[in-house]
Amino acid sequence: MADQQIAVLIDYENVGLHSIQWLFDQISDAGRVIVKRAYADWSTTNSKRDRDKLLELGIEPIHLFHSAGSGKNSSDIRLATDAVDLLYQSPVDTFVIVSADSDFVPLVSKLRSAGKTVIGAGRQAVVSRTLVTSCDRYFFLDQPSSPTTLSASKSRSPQREQTDSLLVRAVKATMDEQGRTLGSKLRQTHQRLDPSFDFIALGHSTFSRYLEASPEVKVTRPRGPGDVVVELVAG
Repeated sequence: MADQQIAVLIDYENVGLHSIQWLFDQISDAGRVIVKRAYADWSTTNSKRDRDKLLELGIEPIHLFHSAGSGKNSSDIRLATDAVDLLYQSPVDTFVIVSADSDFVPLVSKLRSAGKTVIGAGRQAVVSRTLVTSCDRYFFLDQPSSPTTLSASKSRSPQREQTDSLLVRAVKATMDEQGRTLGSKLRQTHQRLDPSFDFIALGHSTFSRYLEASPEVKVTRPRGPGDVVVELVAG
């Protein structure tokens, strides 16, 4: 089965880049991200940290000057226009709209009526319930300890994104309600989180042996043919 193709469109002036790495982790098992864009008047953005984050994550900054009296709607309109262009001119299957702005409800409805999956993400403190329920799934980016999603069982704290190892992040992004994941699915997600990952360069002949050498996970091999089952070590 072919990978789902994902486009992530970020309303930077509404949500910034708060927990964006955490969000990419959460959607890493949903498919392959082929478009990553953030919309803003970047000439007025003074955060060097956010600009560095764009480069680090490979996000394309879409720059829009705000003319006098135009407000922030120019970014919203450009994001919506790009989404519709992608709908008709690209192989995107899933759209991730990173915003808490209820003005995007008509766009979400249009994308879903065309048969696309729409995932939303934004701050729970300000998001409209209408926007949340219009999406197939919605991630809250501002929960300090236990972020939740609509129609989603997996969650973890955005604050842990810098302390969790790559392997732990991959397991948490793919595990089921019992906290387990299959080795083949984990390997695919692990590679998406870090395309440079190479278990052979780390001295392991197979991905399973790489997992078995890690103190962070427990690996259970089937008695006969089949995939290994992986879960985090409690602690």
